[in-house]
Amino acid sequence: MVQRFHSRVVRLREVRALKNFTRIDPPAGWDESGPSEFAPISAQAKDWLPAVEVRGEGIFIALKQETLVEWENLEVVKERAQILHGAYTRQWQERMKRETEPPRQITARFVLLHTLAHVLIRQLALECGYSSSSLRERIYADQGVRDMAGILVYTASTDADGTLGGLVREGKSARLVEVVRSSIRTARWCSSDPLCITSIASLSDETNLAACHSCVMAAETSCEEFNRFLDRAMLVGLPDCLNLGLFAGLN
Repeated sequence: MVQRFHSRVVRLREVRALKNFTRIDPPAGWDESGPSEFAPISAQAKDWLPAVEVRGEGIFIALKQETLVEWENLEVVKERAQILHGAYTRQWQERMKRETEPPRQITARFVLLHTLAHVLIRQLALECGYSSSSLRERIYADQGVRDMAGILVYTASTDADGTLGGLVREGKSARLVEVVRSSIRTARWCSSDPLCITSIASLSDETNLAACHSCVMAAETSCEEFNRFLDRAMLVGLPDCLNLGLFAGLN
């Protein structure tokens, strides 16, 4: 296993504030220095934001840095990540009317963690009693000074439904190992294969590769990236290139 450690978040508090919104298309990025694609929530500027406080529970998982760095340095992994970053760059430049580089880099580490979070959400929904749309993700992926490689899968609501303990129970070591194994085994096959694994099924959105609604895509309320930057091949590999998948050898 490439898991470094995990932690059960027995009590979780989240404050959600509405700052602005977009129509039809999700945000291309959070750089607001140029033409804004966000619509204000009020015709006049306010010194406050509408917000709601919710409570819940979750599971945090961090991956081994050594294993992750070794995988990231594989040429096939770099090329795969560059495909997604190139697609994101083209979309960002088109929508923001700029020729400069976007404010973020889509890395193999981020795509891996994001896709892993999605397959875990699907598996945990089967195990813990919560619906998949009530589970959410937070991705902690960074390289360099702030070296991070973790995911938080959690649920939170305004009443007691978010603190029933079902998700935390799955965070116990023995149970979590089996959840991870089951999620990876499930990700190896999609009902849309071979179209999905060869990225043909995701041609409608070039910011995804081997990903579709039959395998890794989640509810919009669960995903912080609007179901973009997903590729299960980075988890399980390709039929002709197994070393692309970090978890390809997991039984």
